[in-house]
Amino acid sequence: MTGFVVVGTDTDAGKTAFSLLFLTAFAEAFAYWKPVETGDSDTEKVRRLVPTTPVHEPLVRFTEPVAPPLAASRANRPMPAAADILTTLPATERPLLIETFGGALSPLTDDTLQAELVRSFRLPVVLVGSSAIGAVGRTLAAIHGMAPFGLRPAAVVLIGPDDDYAAGRITRFADLPVVGLQPPPAEWTSATLAAAATAQSGRLAAVRSAVTPHAARGAAPATLLDADARTVWHPYTPLQPADAPLPVVAAEDEFLTLADGRRVIDGISSWWTVLHGHRPPAVMQAVRDATHTLDHVLFAGATHPHAVELAGHLLGSMPWGPGGRVFYSDNGSTAVEVALKLAYQASCHRGEPQRTLFVGFENGYHGDTFGAMSIGRDPLFFGRFEPLLFRALQVPLSAAALDAALARHAGEVAAVVIEPLVQGAGGMRMHTPVELRALSDAARRHGVYVIADEVMTGFGRTGSLWAFEQADIAPDLVCAAKGISGGVLPLAATLAAPDVVAAFDTPDRSRTFFHGHSFTANPIACAAAVASWRLLEAGRWRVDVRRIEAFWEQHVSPLAALPGVTDVRVRGLIAAVELDVPGGYLADVGGRLRRACLDRGVLLRPLGNVLYSLPPLCTSNESLARIADAMGHAVRSCGG
Repeated sequence: MTGFVVVGTDTDAGKTAFSLLFLTAFAEAFAYWKPVETGDSDTEKVRRLVPTTPVHEPLVRFTEPVAPPLAASRANRPMPAAADILTTLPATERPLLIETFGGALSPLTDDTLQAELVRSFRLPVVLVGSSAIGAVGRTLAAIHGMAPFGLRPAAVVLIGPDDDYAAGRITRFADLPVVGLQPPPAEWTSATLAAAATAQSGRLAAVRSAVTPHAARGAAPATLLDADARTVWHPYTPLQPADAPLPVVAAEDEFLTLADGRRVIDGISSWWTVLHGHRPPAVMQAVRDATHTLDHVLFAGATHPHAVELAGHLLGSMPWGPGGRVFYSDNGSTAVEVALKLAYQASCHRGEPQRTLFVGFENGYHGDTFGAMSIGRDPLFFGRFEPLLFRALQVPLSAAALDAALARHAGEVAAVVIEPLVQGAGGMRMHTPVELRALSDAARRHGVYVIADEVMTGFGRTGSLWAFEQADIAPDLVCAAKGISGGVLPLAATLAAPDVVAAFDTPDRSRTFFHGHSFTANPIACAAAVASWRLLEAGRWRVDVRRIEAFWEQHVSPLAALPGVTDVRVRGLIAAVELDVPGGYLADVGGRLRRACLDRGVLLRPLGNVLYSLPPLCTSNESLARIADAMGHAVRSCGG
């Protein structure tokens, strides 16, 4: 669906006046729909005054000019919910101008506000208000009132005599374009509307530009990509890439909007960071609120409420009991570095400085800093740096192999590092909770710390809040990042169990953990993470994970029967299809798979011969169907 939604600051703000002027100016380009009407019919008014515009009938119409839920109650008729209205969207080839009733916070039903419906349309919003005295306060109040619902107008329209002061104040405090429009001075007819629209054509064109996805949102695609090619070095991408980067100008829920107006489904949560969906209203509001009081404060010798609250939530989810601590950093790789240093230094403090060896697993990946590279040891990614890496063992992911390695190197190993249940960058390779428990037991028998790298698997993505929970184990150190802030801002944390903390809990300053970052525990990032955690506490994520996992089992698992498919793996939000193609991560098929999915409006980033999806929790069944269809199409066209 394309178009935009017209929302008022309140009742009689001028929404219909704006709609009439806009449709008169662009009668051949838009269609009109007002899904809920009370009182005099605006639908009939538009149909009479702008006869060249396609006008769609409202879903419900009440003659009494009162709030729709009240009108419905008095008329003894049901009031449709937002979902009912969405299912009746008119079938039209033209973009829709959708006019709402009252204000954004007007009740839609007895238990929902109209803002919920406006959000569901997933379209740009034009906020209309009167330019009469009080315009600044009314407009800013409406803008702030919509913010918790994730709604931010693309433009503000003030109906009535021009007020440069009001327009300037609104632009200053809301950072939004403001357009003034005057309705016909005399009787409203098609002729007087046409005259008013012609006289204000430039202003109306400005509104149209503001609600057109590719307009007024940065450089045009060609200009943006040319500048990118001259200046930017992208991660995990050759400097002479096979494909140009996607010019992304907006994001919402599971969708990314490109500079040319296309909307694609972000089927990999933007590298596994976006948890609830892009720009979740509660998290974005928490960020805005935090910026009103803090930007950043050093975390050595100072603290702030957001970091303390988040630490309490994180530790409360651990199986240790009291005594654990949270060490903040800024990304997953660094969280792993912190865990490695803590494990070794704790070993030293307990009188075992000879424990200088770490154990990782084949196909494991823990990041790109030197400690993380040493544990991952992937020959493709890190082979060039082999002479610079510290000692680490790579063993097959099996308890027997780990037990044998620890026995051969008795007393030498500080810690074992594992991605619980799913090895992400290694190809979405999965193991069972039983196997994970056996690995932990083997480490315990040899007195070795267990580090759980939950950077990708944490925050519900495998079906439990932390993947290690499914094995009923208690790691000594847990690394968290990516989804910790909901994917809104960079943040990471290393959670240390009480026995690790105890090794440092002394007045001896020489046993201090000397590690830190300038932006450790950034208050705004921590505020976002607290808001994200509260969304998790509400529990909806469990329903969404089960829903998405069941969808993958039904619609992606059958791809295992296709020629060229060696395996299909599903766990929680993850669905992975492995193709029988040589080359591993460098296999040419990866690029072909990506392009085939993008042709279907789905952004995926294959791990070589492994095509996978890991979408945000909010992803609708309709979007899941498009992802599954794209994966099937890609496998059939590239993998056979």
